[in-house]
Amino acid sequence: MKLAAQLYTVRMFTNTDDEVCKMFERIRKAGYEAVQLSGIKAYNPQNIARALKENGLSVCSTHNSLDRIVKETDALIEEHRLFGTSYVGLGYFRGNSLEEYQNLLRDLQPALEKIAAAGMRFTYHNHAHEFIKFDGVRPIDYMKEYTDREKFFFLPDMYWVQTAGASPARFLADFSGRTPIVHFKDMKVAQEEGKTNMAEIYEGNMDYDTIYAECLNQKVEWVVVEQDFCDRDPFESLAISYKKLTQKFRFENAQPRG
Repeated sequence: MKLAAQLYTVRMFTNTDDEVCKMFERIRKAGYEAVQLSGIKAYNPQNIARALKENGLSVCSTHNSLDRIVKETDALIEEHRLFGTSYVGLGYFRGNSLEEYQNLLRDLQPALEKIAAAGMRFTYHNHAHEFIKFDGVRPIDYMKEYTDREKFFFLPDMYWVQTAGASPARFLADFSGRTPIVHFKDMKVAQEEGKTNMAEIYEGNMDYDTIYAECLNQKVEWVVVEQDFCDRDPFESLAISYKKLTQKFRFENAQPRG
């Protein structure tokens, strides 16, 4: 299992090509050797690929809009070849009925076929709303049931699974064989009663000992650290999570930091 940083965490530092280069430098200094591409505002694939190489960073996967996946599938495939990753991710979708999720699967089908034919994998990234039941059915379960397990994979976010009231470890077991990449972020209790906030790994209250063990059991390929909102500098937040994770667990591409 390998470790990566989700660049959505540092999206505010990607407004220009120069900022993107400096951002990659800071990600590398935080300890990471791999990233998930997401939220980059100055999105120039050639410049990004060059900056990644200059900083010794590899790409585990991406997040893309539904529009790009459906309408620019061929271009996306070529970009992923440039980046050296085979995981094409949908970063966000929210349906307001089960029918809208059915329509999503229908609209995605041609892209799924092209992505699979290119030797790549499509991943769906969840938030909490995929657990809202429509006529007694959770959309996340519907998508698992009515998609090809060889062409439709999931990139579950452990924080959002827990926010939805589900068990992260149980989710991984239930979706066995379909979660090659997993997002880690922790959850802490806010001062305001009944509220929670995102936190660095082991700065919150989620059971990451059990979650990590289930990731190993499910042969997850990548653990990706993401923190959408940080109470401190986001690079510091990523560095804290890196330190906590590598001191406690083993990753193929990461060394413990004191």
